[in-house]
Amino acid sequence: MKAIIKFLEERFMPFAGRLAEQRHLKALREGIVAVMPLLLIGSLFMIIAYPPVQSLDKAVEPFRNDLLKVTNVTFGIMALAASFTIAYSLARAYKVDQLASGVLSVSAFLLSIPAAEGGGLATAWFGSKGLFVAMLLALFAVEIQRFFMERDMFIKMPPEVPPFVARSFAALVPGFVILFAVWAVNTALIKSVNLALPEAINNVIGIPVMNLGSSLPATLIAIIVIQLLWCVGIQGADIVAVFLGPVWLALSEQNAAAKAAGTALPNIISNQYIYIFVFVGGAGATFALALLLLNTKSAQLRAIGKAGIWSTFFNVNEPITFGMPIIMNPVMFIPFILAPVVAGIITYMAMALNLVARPYAIVPWTTPVFISGFLATGDWKAILLQMVNLVATAIVYYPFLKLWDRMKLEEESQR
Repeated sequence: MKAIIKFLEERFMPFAGRLAEQRHLKALREGIVAVMPLLLIGSLFMIIAYPPVQSLDKAVEPFRNDLLKVTNVTFGIMALAASFTIAYSLARAYKVDQLASGVLSVSAFLLSIPAAEGGGLATAWFGSKGLFVAMLLALFAVEIQRFFMERDMFIKMPPEVPPFVARSFAALVPGFVILFAVWAVNTALIKSVNLALPEAINNVIGIPVMNLGSSLPATLIAIIVIQLLWCVGIQGADIVAVFLGPVWLALSEQNAAAKAAGTALPNIISNQYIYIFVFVGGAGATFALALLLLNTKSAQLRAIGKAGIWSTFFNVNEPITFGMPIIMNPVMFIPFILAPVVAGIITYMAMALNLVARPYAIVPWTTPVFISGFLATGDWKAILLQMVNLVATAIVYYPFLKLWDRMKLEEESQR
């Protein structure tokens, strides 16, 4: 155990800390989070459009198409919005003009989109389909702008010119280079391989990553990595979400689109799968642990359970993870990593066998346990699934908690 702790402290923790603060990854994380309010609003309208009560469903049916317009607009501009928010976040880290970066990123994204049959833009790329394209072009646009600004290669106006006018002229040279580069690459790809830039990026990066991210083995590995990072006190979901968060959101959007179209939901793995069914009570599926703490012999652990039970009910588990503590605690490492893996396998099997409906609505991550599963799927059996996961994770935690309880009780008796 000492060797494991030493490795985590000296090797893993410094690397994970640097990774969490890497500006490009941070910009991707912040940019995607900034889009979440749109998706939550769209999901709310979808829940209203498809109420899980049959009598309400019939009453809402005449208004369903009008309600779904909000869902289509919010989910349907995920990539377009992210192209602005990611660029804005990275520009802020570099201390260059954020608004100019956001506008140039959106322009580059729109320029890359292939034409539709009628001659306009293919708006399907505005949603999850174009998310990887938007992410890459946002980073590209800001890096080009930074390159020119750091070398004073931009149009400078006299001091008496208002700052907002000066900033608009400063963006002309880098803006021209950004748009010319995107236009040139896009044109070359269309002429040579008959693929627009977004199609090429999706073929090379998007589709393989989506296929990988929607698989159970890759998802379980992601869960394990999240838990390992938490074990050293680093918000694991924030780091892993940079790589797989866009995939999970895109899979959620596909389910929402299928629900709106009245077709079968294609995906089990999604944003809701992770945050509603796997992490019941927060990272580590600690709601079960909070309940078990209430029956421990150690006064300290019982106090932590009382303090943390209500917060974990709303998926906020810091009182548990830092109070026990779980962080840097080799006794609790194994169940903390294993419990969400068990919940992930149970959830996947239940949905693959069509015992429980697949989720289509994104709900806030602080939505209380049991209510969240019902709202996300419209299926009352989702409540039972969360209960099964609760029992399963409690079984995983129980023997390790008994050991930790005995150790804490001995400490208390010696005081």
